[in-house]
Formats: sequence, structure tokens, C-alpha cells
Amino acid sequence: MIAPRLSIVVAVAATLVAACTTEESSTPAPTLTSTTSTSTTTTTVAPTTTSSATTVIETTTTPAPTTTLPSGPADVQVPLLIGGQGGGWLYLGAWQFDRWAAAFDDAGDPITPSIGPGTAVTVTNLGLDSPATLGGFTEACFDEREGPTLDVDVAAPEPPGFGYGAVALPTPAWPLSLRPIAVTGTGPPAYQSIGEAVFAGDPVDASLGAVEQVVIADLDGDGDDEAVAVFEHVTADTISGAPGDLAAVLLIDTATRESSTPLKAFVDQDLDPAAFPVTTRYRVVDVADYNGDGRMEVAVHSWYYEGSSVIVFEYDGTALVEVLAAGCGT
Repeated sequence: MIAPRLSIVVAVAATLVAACTTEESSTPAPTLTSTTSTSTTTTTVAPTTTSSATTVIETTTTPAPTTTLPSGPADVQVPLLIGGQGGGWLYLGAWQFDRWAAAFDDAGDPITPSIGPGTAVTVTNLGLDSPATLGGFTEACFDEREGPTLDVDVAAPEPPGFGYGAVALPTPAWPLSLRPIAVTGTGPPAYQSIGEAVFAGDPVDASLGAVEQVVIADLDGDGDDEAVAVFEHVTADTISGAPGDLAAVLLIDTATRESSTPLKAFVDQDLDPAAFPVTTRYRVVDVADYNGDGRMEVAVHSWYYEGSSVIVFEYDGTALVEVLAAGCGT
């Protein structure tokens, strides 16, 4: 058991981590992503020769055995909370027996999570799990939404120093981190090429971008690893953003290099800086099995200068499909 403190792990070298209420019928579009477009563009880049250090992260000479998955998701309610910036933990949505349920009802009003003080939860962040207990409800967003407090200290993510650094859920009967997770702060040259190709034809210079985070795991237990990579270029010393800024989340098959782009944002490089450009950025905050189906979901922290959100994706064997999103911002 780790000490009750979590933070996003963005290491220079790979770090393997072992062992790795009202229903709502619709899922909202990602909160606070007015400059963000969502796509499933597929890009294939031929494999390239990498250094031995990178090869250890990328592939193994003996593929991991295929995992025997459960017959289906758990027939339970699993409310999810997000936190890391103090105050109450914000309701993200839930797994409701056989489907994902949003944090807002049909009228757009926020739903109060079906868990209260004294509930035992697990706080999860890229394979680092910590037990906690819910406390009383308090302000979770300036729009008067409230959420429970937790008796565990979760640092705000770096970057950006605010927003959401972890996900909390009632302690499940199944392991959250089913298979090993590796996190690095860089990637092989092929990932750079994939990132640049995502912005082909857009009014930005993608050659300025770089891979800033790579999270590798066998999401669906088939013995093959997937990589979720963040590719970005952000101008330093700006409050909100600058023309030419860009960011994307890439899903990459580590063997074939086939890829898709679940999240993408950029600021036109020809935009007048006086127009107050806004840059949206991303980091993977968690990879875990939230609904007990043997497949690990991917939670992405999205933020801009005065707001942040978390978007949850499930993996369908080919692409990341958005299932939940919630956040706080203007």
C-alpha cells in the first residue's frame, strides 16, 4: 500500500507499475473544450529502429499471454469522482449496471453522486492506488456544484498546477490496474512522425511539437500493448495561449504503429495575438478498469488557462471512445 499521496507520473525513463443517484442516458461532450476537436483519424507510420532503452518500453521478445476477460462488465453502480485542486471532489459520472451515465440529467442539471460520508473509496492515478474515506459535501466548483471531501492528499497535476490529478471510486471487488503500466516523458521517432501527421493541412507548424507523455499498457488483455501519447507545442510565457499552439492525444498500436486521434486542439498560427488565443492541453491522468469488464479505461485531464475537465474513454479494440466528461471552468 502506498502512502496516501498521489501525483501524475511523467518520468524521463519508463516506470513499470506492477499488476498491470440518478441514471442518465446520454453522455455530454467534453467540458471546457471549445477549441478542441475530436476525431478518429487513422495514421500508419512504418516501424523505425529505436534505441535499446526505447525497445524495452515498446516491445518484448515474448508477447504477454492473452488475458481471459470476464463475460461482461460488473452489474453494479460505480460513481466516479475527480479531484486534486482542493475542496470537494467533483462528480464525473458513473457506470450504471450496463451503461455509462453522465454527471448531468436531461435538463442539464448536475446529478448528486449516490455515495456519501463514510464510503470507502480507492483513489487511482496511473497504477498508484490509495485507500480513502469520503467526508462531508462541500463546494467542488464555483457554479455551486458540491462533492465529498476525501481524507487523502492529492496534489494538483503538473502541469498545469491546477485541475484534476486523480480519480476516486468505491473500492471495487476487481483490480483496477489489471496489467502493467509504463509511463515515460518521451517516445520513439515514429511517435513524433505520427504527431506531426495529425496536423497535416492545419494552419500550424507541427514540426515544433514534441511527444511529452507516453502511457503504455495492454488495454484489452489481448497480449499486445497500446500507447496513449500526448503530442504538443505550447508557447512559453503566455497566460492563455498563442498562435501556433497545438496539442493532441494519440492512440498508437506499439507493434503496427497504426494510430487514431481521440483529442486534438490548435490555435491558428495566423491569428492576431490581440484576439486572445486559448490553448487547450492534455495529459493522461489514469488508466484503470472502472467497470469490471477486464478492459482498462483511459482518463485524460484537459485544461486551459481558467478551467479543466476529465474525459474518460473506453477502448473498443481499435479506438478510444468517449463515455464520460465533466469539469469546472468558465
